[in-house]
Amino acid sequence: MRAFRFIGFYYLKYFLIVFLALEGFFLAIDTLKYVDDLPDSANLLILFLFYDGIFALSYTLPISLVLCSILFYMAFLKSSQLTALMALGYSKRQILYPLLLISSLFTLGLIALSSTSFAYAQEYAESIIYQNTQNVRENLLLKSDNQYIFLRTLYPLLNGEARAEGIKIFTLNDEHKLVGYHEAQEAFFENNAWILKDAKSVEIAPILALGESVLKMRVNKEIETLRGFSSKVLETIAQDKPTASVIDALNSLRIAYKQGVSSHKIRGILYGLLIVPFFVPLCIAIVAYYIPSLPRYGNLALISFVSIVAALAIWGLFFSLSQLSVAGLIYPEIGLLLPMGILFIIFLWHIGRLNQKFS
Repeated sequence: MRAFRFIGFYYLKYFLIVFLALEGFFLAIDTLKYVDDLPDSANLLILFLFYDGIFALSYTLPISLVLCSILFYMAFLKSSQLTALMALGYSKRQILYPLLLISSLFTLGLIALSSTSFAYAQEYAESIIYQNTQNVRENLLLKSDNQYIFLRTLYPLLNGEARAEGIKIFTLNDEHKLVGYHEAQEAFFENNAWILKDAKSVEIAPILALGESVLKMRVNKEIETLRGFSSKVLETIAQDKPTASVIDALNSLRIAYKQGVSSHKIRGILYGLLIVPFFVPLCIAIVAYYIPSLPRYGNLALISFVSIVAALAIWGLFFSLSQLSVAGLIYPEIGLLLPMGILFIIFLWHIGRLNQKFS
């Protein structure tokens, strides 16, 4: 337990240094990016920095956890503390255990944060800069049971409500023939359903007979449709590269399976949020395998350089594959699950032979 506290303390110290440096760098770059559009209000500026910092966590936290493990091993090697721990009878696997546990807990914390509204931190930050104009979604088309719905403009709101303009609903029968049509200039998401205001409805008679009325037209004060389709679910299903929390992605996946629409993008989002972050402890264990027991057994500068480049390359690979999967360009199982499976097998090989390597 003492060794765990000792190793964990130093690992957290190095993590804090690397994490704050990366967060500061990210915020500085984004501030420069929006320097001409930053709000004059100090409160709004603080909110922008807060949301932008939360958004940066998805990039800076995994990288910090891996980089600080490399920094930890290099510092312990140069000060001979790693050699002293091993001389006291601690194995390489026991020394690695606190790093894996702490990094896994931080990874779980990141996943938990991605399950909340903080997953939309980037949208909140941009809404402060652009006064909500960047949250507008246009030309959404989706299917619900036997209906096809088109929304010209969608205005998501931060409190979970939403407003849409230019809604058209086409209703088909079991033979895929048009039997009805609804159109409204405005709709609101209320009580987990979309309410069309002053909707114009047209019903088409099932049997077309000469001399009889074929079309029945009327105006409805309200029409309820798309129950369960929140604004985030709509975006996740209809947008090319949507952003979603874990909860909204799961709801979107359930609706996508129910409606029989493609779920490639949604599965890509879920894999990227729930599985890909665990590349961090896997990489840390692989790096630990190549750390020598004594400084004279290897070129520390070369080992640290190669480890950093390899860790960043792995992170960049998974980030790119996540984006391609969310965009629907590759199957998420092939683009994300397969590489993670390969990395896990490599991890098992290295962790199984970790205590057998002394140089």
